[in-house]
Amino acid sequence: MLALSAAPDSLAQPENRAQAVALEVNTRNEQGAPVPGAKVSVRSPEFSIRDGETGTAGDIRFTDLAPGSYQVGITAPGFQELTVDVTLVEGAPQRVDAILAAGTIQKDSVTVVGAVDSPLDESLSTPVALDRTEVKNTPDRPASVADALPLAPTILRLPNGQLSLSGNAEQRSTLLVNSGTATDPATGQFGASIPIDSVQTINVLTSPFLAEYGGFTSSVVAVETRRGGDAWHFELNDPLPEFRFRSWHMVGMKSATPRVNFGGPLLSSRLHLVESVQYEMRSTEVITLPFPDNQQRREGINSFTALDYIVNSTNILTATLHIANQHTRFANLDAFNPEPVTPNSANTTYAAALSDRASLGGALLESALSATSFHAAVWPQGTQDMISNPGGNQGNYFSQQSRTASRLEWREAFGFTRNWLGVHNLKFGSTIAGSAERGLVQDHPVNILDAAGALLETIRFTPGLPFQRSDVETAFFAQDHWVVGSRFAIESGIRAEQQRITDTIRIGPRAGFAWTPFGGQHTIVRAGAGVFYDRVPLNVYGFAAYPNQIVTSYGPGRQILSGPTQFYNLTQAAASSELPFIQNEQQPGNFAPYSVNWNVQIEQILLPTLRIRANYLQSSSDGLIVLNPQLVQGSNAFVLNGNGSSQLKQLEVTAAVRAPHDGLFYFSYVRTHATGSLNDFNNYLANFPPAVILPNYYTSLPGDVPNRFLAWGSLRFPSKVQLMPKVEYRTGFPYSSVDARQQYAGLPNQSRFPSYLSVDARLSKDVKVSDKYTLRFSIVGSNLTNHFNPISVHANTADPLHGVFFGEYRRRYTADFDVIF
Repeated sequence: MLALSAAPDSLAQPENRAQAVALEVNTRNEQGAPVPGAKVSVRSPEFSIRDGETGTAGDIRFTDLAPGSYQVGITAPGFQELTVDVTLVEGAPQRVDAILAAGTIQKDSVTVVGAVDSPLDESLSTPVALDRTEVKNTPDRPASVADALPLAPTILRLPNGQLSLSGNAEQRSTLLVNSGTATDPATGQFGASIPIDSVQTINVLTSPFLAEYGGFTSSVVAVETRRGGDAWHFELNDPLPEFRFRSWHMVGMKSATPRVNFGGPLLSSRLHLVESVQYEMRSTEVITLPFPDNQQRREGINSFTALDYIVNSTNILTATLHIANQHTRFANLDAFNPEPVTPNSANTTYAAALSDRASLGGALLESALSATSFHAAVWPQGTQDMISNPGGNQGNYFSQQSRTASRLEWREAFGFTRNWLGVHNLKFGSTIAGSAERGLVQDHPVNILDAAGALLETIRFTPGLPFQRSDVETAFFAQDHWVVGSRFAIESGIRAEQQRITDTIRIGPRAGFAWTPFGGQHTIVRAGAGVFYDRVPLNVYGFAAYPNQIVTSYGPGRQILSGPTQFYNLTQAAASSELPFIQNEQQPGNFAPYSVNWNVQIEQILLPTLRIRANYLQSSSDGLIVLNPQLVQGSNAFVLNGNGSSQLKQLEVTAAVRAPHDGLFYFSYVRTHATGSLNDFNNYLANFPPAVILPNYYTSLPGDVPNRFLAWGSLRFPSKVQLMPKVEYRTGFPYSSVDARQQYAGLPNQSRFPSYLSVDARLSKDVKVSDKYTLRFSIVGSNLTNHFNPISVHANTADPLHGVFFGEYRRRYTADFDVIF
């Protein structure tokens, strides 16, 4: 909080400060067509003020700039770099109209005064934008997109390592990389995320109402990658390994995470390269277990390559290749699952994409073809039976699986502008994709004991069968952003989707509006509503080939109380939906999980350096796929059906404050109430399923965190010193108590961990050793208040320590350095 004290100084007496101004930059080619994707930087003589990328209309808007002299740099594949010296004057709207053309680098000195486009020109789906340059140096030092996502106000990382987006499970959202789907078609979860050094911007859109987005009922994470320029750059991060010391003695290597990023022209003004490679070796200490048997080891390589080829001034070809390979030994290691009980895992991802962006007389045609392959394997440390008791597990993990999935996708989108009773920004598009999965799951016995070691239950398994499934999905959309006048805009669209394996056709209408009720456009009111559908993953249709459970229950003296009882794996037909936009046949697996969402948002520019946005979202979901023990025609079964549902109410308030010397802080408060069906299919069909399948309940979801406050940003000081604090406070996650038989003891998720508070900071100093090389030395402090943030709880009612929280990472400091040249 002390780091934020400089910000009020800049706001305390606005009457003594010059009024901030906005700058609009519009880029077009010599034929007058917009140039989307151009990189624009606005710099003062001392500091880099802002960087961004033009949208489909070729423009970008920078706000909260102080009057004075700036240098605007514009680069785009296929065009020569343009550098413009701009003098911003107070009290007038200002704009740069840039015509990009081939030739030598241009540099002009101008004073720009002109019209600035209205915020009504922007989409109603306003994202939370995480810029690479801002997030990569936060105290957490994210190495990939997945690491950076919890910096968004509505995204949390759960205790099991999965992400929760607006209170919902990860598979209910979609991950896009350069508009291409990057989710695993087998599980619906996010695939391996690309290195953070390859990223330009991460946009988190909560329930966006643009019809071009599909395959989700919660959120969209859209990643845009960097593009090469006409100057080579090279950056080396974390070059030295970190060693572990105990009692002042070195006891091995703790981590090695070097990252290399470079890029530049292979052919001048024609072919550009960007390459990011990171190697990761981490031996993570689990503090709830004794050393040395508390090391979870993870090793892998993550590489992203992008090539931009400029065909001509109106046509750009982009090719990308993403390769990620990760091996984990002792996955999910904790106090209740020591090393012998944990599995090992290996994950490999290959993703290639080719896209073409062509400007056709003011319209933009985007074509893309992508292919992705996923391979995942999980195997135990040995072949012993798994033993579960109130104090923890013994033996070896019970499940072993191997699966391979692939997806081939072709996308087309065509956007253009028409004037009729206002301005219409129209866009039409289609997607055709084929996906396939093959795999095998084998399980070995599980024995459940009480606290005294007496046998309560055994679970045996039939042999699993190889499974192979494939699917073809198509989608078409049309959307219109209609600016009616100077104060009102309407956004409408419709999306039609079909998944062959579900035998369903789903129609999703969406609409909204934006309104600036007062002059000056400092207040913007936005609202929207729509129907959204989840993409059904392929592992749902491989469930019948999974091993069947054979359950036997015992009493005192190993007397059989019931069983052995075999539970068959069945898939039922979804009940007929009341929603009129779904057409399906009554057959097993005809799932169409959907949500009806609406929101209201108010954005207010209170000061030139302070912008606040409040958003209320309500979502009602139905037809969700859940797994539930049932009696079907006199036989016991674990049944997949579409009877799940959920409700979400979420209030999000965010603020952006610009501090002196290019400092920037983000503040957010999120109030969430998320309830729903607990037995989401992915809890049991993903990589690390639990041994016991519990009854389904409608209660608080794992991501239900009523209150979360998050603040982070940066302060720049003279002598190249930078301070980056991060403060997070939130309500503790919910958890469930179980009894000795590992069944729910009461209604699940009614207890919570203690409230979480963490104050972290990173202090860095740049030392220029030559005209080419700069060293950046950094010190990171974590949990500076030493707040008690337990990571585990004794949740079994038969455990003498039931209800006791334990395991915390106390205040700690680390140091590192980077090489920049």
